[in-house]
Amino acid sequence: VLLCLCRLVLFLFSVPCYIIVLTLATSRKMSSTMKVQQKDEEGEFLQMAALQQNMRTLSHCRIFAGVMAGCIAGLLKIEGLLGVAVFIVVTLIHSTMIAAKMGFEITRHFPKSRDLFVSQFGGGPLSFILFWTLSFDMVHIF
Repeated sequence: VLLCLCRLVLFLFSVPCYIIVLTLATSRKMSSTMKVQQKDEEGEFLQMAALQQNMRTLSHCRIFAGVMAGCIAGLLKIEGLLGVAVFIVVTLIHSTMIAAKMGFEITRHFPKSRDLFVSQFGGGPLSFILFWTLSFDMVHIF
C-alpha cells in the first residue's frame, strides 16, 4: 500500500512540474515589448510579466503540494507536529523536483535561487489542513 501511495504521489507531483516548466518555457518566448527590469548589480534584465507568471504557477504548485501532503498525512494517520513536518518535507521535495525539471537553472526563471524554495511557502497550509482532516476523518473515523 505504501509503495502504491509513493507512486501516486510521484506521478501527481510530476504533472505540476511539467506545467511550470511549460509555463516558464513559454514565458521566455514573450515579445520584447513587455516591461523589463534590470537586476541590481548583475546587469541582467528580467521580464516582469514572466516573473509574475512564474510566481503564480509556483503558488498553484504550493497549493497542490499542500493537498498531497494533507492526503498523505491523513491516510497514514499522522497526528500533531509530525503532520506539519510531513507538509514541510513534501513541499521541499516538490520544490526540488521543480528545480530538477528546470535543470537546476533557477536564476533563469526566478530572481534568486532561494525563491523556488521559500517564496509562496504560505500558500499551501490551509489546503494541507483541510485535506489532512478530511482524509483522516474519512479513513480512520468513519
